[in-house]
Amino acid sequence: MSGWYDLHLHAGPEVIPRKYDAIEAGEALAKEDMAGAVLKSHYFSTVPFVKMAWERGARNVWGSITLNHYVGGLNPFAVRGSLGMQHDGQQLLKMVWMPTVHAQAHLGVRHTDGEQYDVPPEWTGGLITGTPVDQVPPINVMAEEVQPQLKEILRIIADNDLILATGHISKQEVFHLVPLARSMGVEKIILTHPAYETTELTVEDILQLTALGGVYAEQSYALMPIDDLTPADVAAYIKGVGPEHTIVTTDLGQRSRMSSGEGMKLFASLMEAEGVSAEDFDKMARVNPAKLLGL
Repeated sequence: MSGWYDLHLHAGPEVIPRKYDAIEAGEALAKEDMAGAVLKSHYFSTVPFVKMAWERGARNVWGSITLNHYVGGLNPFAVRGSLGMQHDGQQLLKMVWMPTVHAQAHLGVRHTDGEQYDVPPEWTGGLITGTPVDQVPPINVMAEEVQPQLKEILRIIADNDLILATGHISKQEVFHLVPLARSMGVEKIILTHPAYETTELTVEDILQLTALGGVYAEQSYALMPIDDLTPADVAAYIKGVGPEHTIVTTDLGQRSRMSSGEGMKLFASLMEAEGVSAEDFDKMARVNPAKLLGL
């Protein structure tokens, strides 16, 4: 695992119980010989936590912001605020996620599944801290009224060489967002776990998007134990899209589950059993993520 990166690792403090805070995540990654991780929260920018980690010597974690209503939705001010926190000239914000739990597609799935809250109590250990699903204004990145804010966010991403991650938006929104972002100079785009039920991109869909350049499909370990994808399902995506256009992540950080390093090691083993070579896994875990991070 030497040199591998995890560009999708949840960390606390957060309403949802997490295995590690930013400092603990950095320490665990180093202990397991992982190169580093981008820390994610559905609620907050993780950049302030990452800055604390860097000040305490854990310089293998980077920050991100997820544009749910908790930060004002599609809010350029929140993105700029995260850009303002650096360490010795190092930019700690690396990734901007489109909405996740407040994306229209995500809320629609929650409603269909009978969930009452945007953040289900089973995520928070039984605490009801969420908002009823039917009271959350859904965020759709195709809506006419949000285009000025969306374009300003994409300009910020392009101007600062950040990574755009698509979040939990729908397939139709992805096909609006990605070409728009590329036309505005965004060079680094991750299709967030495209097999997830909010998006459900096919291999053919992904190939159309990766042909635009700078676009990578994310395959996450956690979609197997949590969302019931099989290793064969994930391997089929990797083989169909190609390792040159794919990154592997864990999407872990849940308190009851394994660490990032353990998850990546198991992920590699499962993929090898499905015919994905160790060389290809290394490309997806080390080479492509390092390029996205600018390292």
